[in-house]
Amino acid sequence: MRALVPLLSLFLLGTQAQHGAQWTYSVQISLPSTMQMTTADGTRYIAQQMHFHWGGASSEISGSEHTVDGVRHVIEIHVVHYNSKYKSYDVAQGAPDGLAVLAAFIELKDYAENTYYTSFISHLANIRYPGQNTTVTSLDIRDMLPADLQHYYSYQGSLTTPPCSENVHWFVLADSVKLSKAQVLRLENSLLDHENKTIQNGYRRTQPLNHRVVEANFVYPSNQEYVLASELQSYLSKINNNLSYLRRLLKR
Repeated sequence: MRALVPLLSLFLLGTQAQHGAQWTYSVQISLPSTMQMTTADGTRYIAQQMHFHWGGASSEISGSEHTVDGVRHVIEIHVVHYNSKYKSYDVAQGAPDGLAVLAAFIELKDYAENTYYTSFISHLANIRYPGQNTTVTSLDIRDMLPADLQHYYSYQGSLTTPPCSENVHWFVLADSVKLSKAQVLRLENSLLDHENKTIQNGYRRTQPLNHRVVEANFVYPSNQEYVLASELQSYLSKINNNLSYLRRLLKR
């Protein structure tokens, strides 16, 4: 793997969530154009939407579309962007350098409730059926992503849903989001399809690399554990997140 420089990102607020799409079922959050991502080469991408892929048909099935060393995670988040050189997502999706997706894994262990997901998950009851949508206020997308946005894998790939066009610059974060078991179960079991069946296993199977080169901007040792630039950064990020949450509570 070749070394890459850190990804520079700016995340603001998203406000709408909806259920259903032309070719797949998921929960999708429409994002404002003020939410943008700038890559190491200076390319600026504008956020379009954020959605999730999960498994859930049994406790043994996980739903991430990427795997690391063959390990599949329980849920995968995709924040879809388009290149700012194009007027819109519709125009960019047909261009060879049109799209970028920031992906993150959700990890399930014996964690306490992730309060940054509480509001989002509670609104799933309002979009239980295909085509429904709801407005979510004060949904901070940044807090719904991993604490560390600086370390990632990167490669040139395709969309994982039709038309599966191969014009996507992927950034898969090394850090993950932690949710409680109860939160994962609610996300996996809240939405229904047109046949009133619970939507599960809404993910594309891992595809062959086909000679693609996957790069990482952090040290990736042979013992299958990634080493971040500093363990202290992770602890400080967690402390900062806790302080931000407490400040919001005090303002209420």
